[in-house]
Amino acid sequence: MCERPAPDVPQDVLSRLGQAKSLLVITHARPDGDGLGSMAALIRAARASGRAARALLSDAVPDRYLFLFGQDLPAPGGRVDELADQADLIVILDTSTYAQLDGLEEALAKRRDKALVIDHHVAGEPISAWRWQDESAAATGVMVGEIIEALGWPLDTLTAEALATALTTDTGWMRFSNTDPRALRCLARWMEAGLRADELYRKLYQTDRPQRLRLMTRMLESLRLHCGQRLATMVIRHADFEASGARFDETENLVNESMRLASVEVAVLAVENTDCVRVSLRSRQTVDVAAIARRFGGGGHRRAAGLRLQEDVDVLMNKLIAACGEALGE
Repeated sequence: MCERPAPDVPQDVLSRLGQAKSLLVITHARPDGDGLGSMAALIRAARASGRAARALLSDAVPDRYLFLFGQDLPAPGGRVDELADQADLIVILDTSTYAQLDGLEEALAKRRDKALVIDHHVAGEPISAWRWQDESAAATGVMVGEIIEALGWPLDTLTAEALATALTTDTGWMRFSNTDPRALRCLARWMEAGLRADELYRKLYQTDRPQRLRLMTRMLESLRLHCGQRLATMVIRHADFEASGARFDETENLVNESMRLASVEVAVLAVENTDCVRVSLRSRQTVDVAAIARRFGGGGHRRAAGLRLQEDVDVLMNKLIAACGEALGE
């Protein structure tokens, strides 16, 4: 629950959720803490209010976030037609583009008339009949928390923990510029519901495997500084995964490591995946990295954005260095 009044949540969104007796909740491929935390919280609250609710993902849940679901893991993407037909309402969280719903696009496009998007990214496509998009929200989890309060659905400790996972991972444990009074009020109310911040921090950030640290070491060895040390670039290659034994899902947030340097204004991390190169971009203050990402078909926020392309990693990195240099006035 949050201290924002119920009228801030669009009435049509509340009506659709309030009338639905069964929900299918989906978030984007390669899910992060915001998408998964929002999903787990909405499902728990909906079930506590007497509704049926299921989660579905096109990818596996990263180990870091398994605690959110326990034994009740999201259904695989192959069941999307079956479960979408059973649900009164399909809720799509933390994205509003088909490109981020790998393998689910066709099934969801057929059922657009019973889909609802809840997202704190404003760019996107008309993939749902109803939507609430609010770029001012620090995380989609903030919006889900406000919906739960407005509907009067129960909020227990585990639901509060899931909402806090969404918020704290998207704000860098409240360090990023998107941390605002609205977010902090939400966090306070979730703590009143039983959230233990120290326990959540341990679950999120103190359970790494040794393989992830080995991967980080190799990534840092690739660190290069450009534009008067204002731009930092790093690359993780296939060989780095093989040598370290790390998994692709263990790269989350590694882009932030180079932001420890006082001179760095923009950080770029390119990761070779099996079918593409995934790029994360971060900005300290002035540079709009979402605008840079959009030039390559990606998107995100002004301070945090990403993209993926099927291109040689070194060729792509050279293009990104040039684009970032322009943004930095080089």
